Amino acid sequence: MRARVPLDVDLEDRLVYGLTPVRLAYMVLAVLAALATWSTHLLISPLRGVVAATLLLVGAALAWGRWRGRPTDGWLVDFALFVVNTRRVKWDRHARDKPSETEIAA
Repeated sequence: MRARVPLDVDLEDRLVYGLTPVRLAYMVLAVLAALATWSTHLLISPLRGVVAATLLLVGAALAWGRWRGRPTDGWLVDFALFVVNTRRVKWDRHARDKPSETEIAA
């Protein structure tokens, strides 16, 4: 008995407009956030429109955006991890005035 193994078992399912479930969730959340921003009356209308349009563009970039074959959210996660894990050296201007630990021990 011969069986055929499907070749695309490792691919994610595409639901709507070529979006995977996670990408579709990004777009749905962006649309909901834009609608919530547009319907609030805490900001003036032009500013609400700009913020709502920005939210829609960010959602579209997260949903459909790819750069060098990788999705946008992957790049954002890698960038955030880089920023968090990078050690920073702070220059202390008055370090010469303070005695070092070897001078204190002596």
